[in-house]
Amino acid sequence: MDDSGVADAFYTVLSIGIVLVAALAVSGVVLSSVEQGRDPGLADLGGMEKGLYSFYYAVDGPRSDYLSGDPDDIVPERLSREGADEAVAFNASVAPSAPGAMAAVLWSGFLYVPSDGAYELQLSSAGQAWVWVDGVIVAANRDPAVVQVSPFTLQLSRGYHPFKAKYFYPELRLASCSLSWKQGGRMVTVGSFYR
Repeated sequence: MDDSGVADAFYTVLSIGIVLVAALAVSGVVLSSVEQGRDPGLADLGGMEKGLYSFYYAVDGPRSDYLSGDPDDIVPERLSREGADEAVAFNASVAPSAPGAMAAVLWSGFLYVPSDGAYELQLSSAGQAWVWVDGVIVAANRDPAVVQVSPFTLQLSRGYHPFKAKYFYPELRLASCSLSWKQGGRMVTVGSFYR
């Protein structure tokens, strides 16, 4: 075996060793969380923070088809602000400065559900809004010109579910979009998001 073969073998063994050490460390965190009665969810594994990624952008009017009701027909023109929001709770007072005459917001992250069951939610918007959970559109307010309230129920398992919401508003001064769920017998803003 020449020197390059020895070096290749060494790096292969080293890579396998690093993967095994990382796997043992992660399993140790999960096992200690379970033993202490904590939820061994993604937030305990490090790296996840409370809230959603948020992207605010101006909309390309000539290339967008607002009347189709299809979220893919709202075409972004330029990014106005990128950040993090605690919830889907938007109105004119939280909009970035000068996003454009017509604008949109995209939120992305994970919805944490504390236990298996049916969850009653409500999407409210002045303008078009869509919500995806586990990669499927579960609510859609498709009319760009009216205030809409769409109640819906999801059967969800305990844990983290991929989440995305998109909101388009044709006029900032009238803009509002929120996502609520029933907790303790009343509707409250969903705040159980992680990124």
